[in-house]
Amino acid sequence: MLYCTEFMTLNATAPSAPRHLATIGLLGFFVLGLIYPILGPSLPRLGEQFGLRASGVAWLLSANSLGAFCGVILVGLLAGRQSPQVRSLTAAAVVAVGCLGLAFAPGFALALLAAATLGVGFGMLDLTLNVWISGSYGKRSAAMLNLLSASFGVGAVLAPLAVGLADGDFQLPLLVCGALAAALLLALLVLPTGTPQVAASPAPASVKPSYLLLGGFILFFMAYVAVEGGVGAWEVTHLQATLGLATSTAAQLSALFWISFTVGRLISAPLALRVPPARLVTAALLLAAGSLALAAVPSLAVLAYALTGLFLAPVFTTGLVWMTRVLPGSQAPTLVFAGAFLGPVLAAPMIGTLRDTFGPSAIPLSLLGITVLALALLAGLRLKLRT
Repeated sequence: MLYCTEFMTLNATAPSAPRHLATIGLLGFFVLGLIYPILGPSLPRLGEQFGLRASGVAWLLSANSLGAFCGVILVGLLAGRQSPQVRSLTAAAVVAVGCLGLAFAPGFALALLAAATLGVGFGMLDLTLNVWISGSYGKRSAAMLNLLSASFGVGAVLAPLAVGLADGDFQLPLLVCGALAAALLLALLVLPTGTPQVAASPAPASVKPSYLLLGGFILFFMAYVAVEGGVGAWEVTHLQATLGLATSTAAQLSALFWISFTVGRLISAPLALRVPPARLVTAALLLAAGSLALAAVPSLAVLAYALTGLFLAPVFTTGLVWMTRVLPGSQAPTLVFAGAFLGPVLAAPMIGTLRDTFGPSAIPLSLLGITVLALALLAGLRLKLRT
């Protein structure tokens, strides 16, 4: 999901940016990749630690996503008042505080507060770095963002592996994330003052987007992120319960989802040049629905989740290309970026409650239901646009 602002590329006046900014981008997106999936593999252990069922511990996911939503909104409010460097400094500090707070939270209430704080830092850093990088390298911005995407993917693969090696305990991995956030903060402090400080340009006042279409796209991306984030958050819980695996083994197997997701992003790039965006997104979601249905079969679950990552990979980026074509010159990408974080806020408690009520098989079936909802919203958008 983080790649959305690849489609918000700015018209920078500077022909190039120093290597220092690229280093900051690589480190920043690596930290984001580590943070994004780190809660999911830890849910079983956290449930035991705080004496909660799935429906209770799911509120950590909701708090984290709600915090990310607030972080994006905060960046929007600060964009005209603070430089990207200052916003990134603030975000890195908030991430470090959130990591420390969540690692040492003595009770569930403080863990919720820390998860929300970590989410605020994530949302701020994600949006700020994307816009800053995309506006600082001119024609090379797309290549730079692809490189950053790889950095994020590496982090997203390593996080569940690290939690798995720690047997579901995310304290040490979180402390590493906090240390890396502190390193990012130091790197930002010594960033040369000549580095381009690009701010996003407002949409032309004469362009008025269709609010019906904009609302449809926001709902669609909310549903999509609920699925993407839901697999990362609940796969370990599902595999552990249905296959009788140790938390460490299930967490390491969940890394396959992120590996295939990263591979899927690379494969989808040439596909997007040959297949119209609406068709590619529809085909990808249909295939993802099929793989999530297979995930309900315990013996096929590991393979099915890996295939789901492969199929989901092109949806967000390709969908945003489509959206920016039908809603040109608007602030739609920014609104979608913020609204998408609300998907897991609503979905996580629902999935947790269904898991407690109907058992672990409810997890992939719930994700399948949300995917079907996304397909229905997509069909409505295509009908409205006749694409």
